Amino acid sequence: MAQSDLWRADAATLSTKLNEGTVTSLDLVEMYLARCERLQPILNAFVFLDRQGALRAAEQADARQRAGRRRGPLDGIPISIKDNLFVGGIAATWGSLLFEHHIPERDDICVERLRAAGAVIIGKTATPEFALMGRTQSRLHGITRNPWNPRLTPGGSSGGAVAAVAAAMAPLAIGTDAGGSTRMPAAYTGLVGLRPSNGRVPRRYGFPPMALDFQAIGLIARTMDDIYLMLSALSGADPRDPSSINLPALAPLERTPRIGWFTNVGDETIDKEVEEAHRQAREVLTSLGYRLEECAPPYDVAELRSLWDTITAVGAARVALPFVRWKVDLTDQISELVERGVRVTAVDYVRAVDKLQEFRSQTAANWGSFDALLLPTTAAPAWPAEDEFPATIGGQPGSGATQAMFCGWVNALGFSGLNVPGLPHLDGRPIGLQLVAPFGRDGIAMQIGRELERSLPWSYRWPSLAEDHQ
Repeated sequence: MAQSDLWRADAATLSTKLNEGTVTSLDLVEMYLARCERLQPILNAFVFLDRQGALRAAEQADARQRAGRRRGPLDGIPISIKDNLFVGGIAATWGSLLFEHHIPERDDICVERLRAAGAVIIGKTATPEFALMGRTQSRLHGITRNPWNPRLTPGGSSGGAVAAVAAAMAPLAIGTDAGGSTRMPAAYTGLVGLRPSNGRVPRRYGFPPMALDFQAIGLIARTMDDIYLMLSALSGADPRDPSSINLPALAPLERTPRIGWFTNVGDETIDKEVEEAHRQAREVLTSLGYRLEECAPPYDVAELRSLWDTITAVGAARVALPFVRWKVDLTDQISELVERGVRVTAVDYVRAVDKLQEFRSQTAANWGSFDALLLPTTAAPAWPAEDEFPATIGGQPGSGATQAMFCGWVNALGFSGLNVPGLPHLDGRPIGLQLVAPFGRDGIAMQIGRELERSLPWSYRWPSLAEDHQ
């Protein structure tokens, strides 16, 4: 591969080249920073580029390489961090004017582990306010756009993270996922996005949760190899996060997994192109010997939406109320959410938590004997960046709730959810396929995801924007 084509390589390939000494970390960082300079005015993927810090870390990685002390496959590889996660000494604004000047003193555990592995943190990527929107826009940082078509949204709330990877402004990204915020943006941009089981990637030292334990660290890349690369560095028990203790090992099944599938939830429909991408994936898996069986959704989506609305409203109120100017500084959408949260009584909130426990128990009981589920990731592909949600979905009026109907239940149960690219829309927009595995069984979803990546009758294409700015 010529030096001029390095931007096309995935992180696993770049890591091999670093080992071979055919490229340096400084080469990579300078290349990605140059791409950021060209593409940032178009996409608005980053809220902060740490040029000096990245160049210094690259020089340190190269010194380790020369001394034969490379720390592992991530050493010297650039990576971006979503702006709702803490990187010590760098602003974490959460997409909100309330936190415009907030600079955390220490790293979240995932950032600690990336630094220990030698990864080069290139900057912070955009998120909507409180990471609570299905597209990425904020009063603080403006609109983030999709590399496949800058008129479209990359989704939210990890919209900046996926825009950066899809445009080769960085090879890897760390996001978060509380209701689909990694998987859905990955679907809109043709990427792989993993929401690991709760605790698979330990957490501490960050903003308070908007929705109890729904949110997990999300991993974003172009290939399954790169997801494995990141997870090998980020996973593992840490006593500071009790949920990370005693998780099953990350391993595939020794037998052929049994896969359930569905493409509709109640009367809510999906775009025909999403249905077609799902159908072709089923055919491929069947041809590989997997056992697929249509099933009913195991969850009550109306109950989930009711719980989500209550829990996130109280979560937003808890964060905003200490700020005197919250009514002035918050976006209208988040301000309205806070107002709803203020009206929720303590008794009503505890009842919602009780209902959540019942939802979890019932959904787990409804899962049946499947090893994994194959679902759409979203009901429709990306839509105009200025709009809150698609105008239509499956021929019906669109809504953010319908668009996200396949994702939030995974978070409610703490399960593992993986997006892999499916057959694109006829107009070129990416479409995602979602693999869901029970808690702790991330390896099953990743096993099937790798098979799909190898066997689907289409291959990764770069957005023309990325090609034009090489």
